[in-house]
Amino acid sequence: MKIIFPYSDHVATLDNVEFKQGEAVKHGEPLIVPEHPWEGMLTYLYGSVVKTTLYRMWYQAHGVYVAYARSRDGIQWEKPLFDGLAVEHPRVGPTVESADGAELCANPAPQRSLKSNVVLDFHMPTVIEDPADRARPYKLFGYTDRGYGAAFSQDGVHFKSAEGNPVIPLLKFPAQINRKTWYSDVAPVFTDTRTGKFVSHVKTYACDEAGRIRRCVGRSESDDFIHWTEPATIWTPDAEDDRLARERGFQWADFYGLCGFNYGEGYLGLLWLFFIDYEIERGTHEGKIEVFLADSADGKNWKRWSDVPLIPLSSTGWDTGMITTASQPLFLDDAIRLYYGGANFSHGVGEAGNDYDAQHHRFCIGLATLRRDGFVYAWATHGRLATTSMESKKGRLKINADCTAGKIIVEIVQADRKVKSFTLAGIDDTEHTLDMAVKGRVVLDITLESARLYSVEVV
Repeated sequence: MKIIFPYSDHVATLDNVEFKQGEAVKHGEPLIVPEHPWEGMLTYLYGSVVKTTLYRMWYQAHGVYVAYARSRDGIQWEKPLFDGLAVEHPRVGPTVESADGAELCANPAPQRSLKSNVVLDFHMPTVIEDPADRARPYKLFGYTDRGYGAAFSQDGVHFKSAEGNPVIPLLKFPAQINRKTWYSDVAPVFTDTRTGKFVSHVKTYACDEAGRIRRCVGRSESDDFIHWTEPATIWTPDAEDDRLARERGFQWADFYGLCGFNYGEGYLGLLWLFFIDYEIERGTHEGKIEVFLADSADGKNWKRWSDVPLIPLSSTGWDTGMITTASQPLFLDDAIRLYYGGANFSHGVGEAGNDYDAQHHRFCIGLATLRRDGFVYAWATHGRLATTSMESKKGRLKINADCTAGKIIVEIVQADRKVKSFTLAGIDDTEHTLDMAVKGRVVLDITLESARLYSVEVV
């Protein structure tokens, strides 16, 4: 039984122990950059990365295409040109509509006829790998001009749109202080392993007390990827989010998207927090986007973990303006990978009067990593953590910890009696193994002294 933080049913008591956010490390230059005509200046996540025999990525190209890339190591990527690009003037669908009915930000693309790595003309795609479904193991959920659509594939490359599309009709939200209408678009999906349902965190909108339109997190779920519940708003930005925006020199903050996932006995999420400067008269908002860690015990009641971003904007370089992430982290044996899209321009670029700089503006895809089990760790200057009774079949412990500046004392308790004690000091290891030589039901009594504990597993 493995304990990871912050949610575990096997943590019985905590005394002077804090849970803190782990550190994600960016890996230098981008892995994927725009290079083909259908990519324009934009290759970004919105999208998904999964690992089968290969690393496989479905990313957004030029804002209107779902493009495909593959890799043996997740670092060096290739874009196989396997499909003819025959879509004429594909449409994302509106983001916001003006009072005269003109659609803004629809972003039509020019006609092309050439080999490409494009698999679909959806927007903001999530791809779910579902090996149990042999007929359609790859399920894609994305945005179209009619609402949210589903598509299915046997090989992850050749997708067929669901006959019942849209599976969620286009969602419209009128503003109060002007005659604009806003449309829901971002909607990352994950498979909730606790409930067995597919869950989409659909972007919704609400008007605040000042009448401003605010991006919120909604929720819809499905048993079969086709029939979805009506999206309901579950999380709205509050005064603390606006405070953080003002401290960074902006006016307010919205929730641009939430990529939720199971983690331990609860849920974590990658929150795309949109720091807004102002609303563009005939368009969307000007501002920047950073990624923050969010958490929830039940998957419905969420909170932002920290004022410190998990994946911050860089001060210089290719990811200074906006950051968005793949729909899910990639959990490997030795690390957690966070593939992300980074732009060197702000959100309002591309609007009328603020055109893209074709020579310099780029949206690229890069990588940040956390250590294994590294989203949240337990820390104390001097504190204690005790577990519930757990079954040890092999009589071993595996500890992921950093106690280079302190120590960790692990006491093994069986039948209310201390039977073993271990002291760890001067180590930083993701899998430090201890031979307890004790099998059966045990309780762990762990003392932390200026040390970080990321996980502990009884085997």
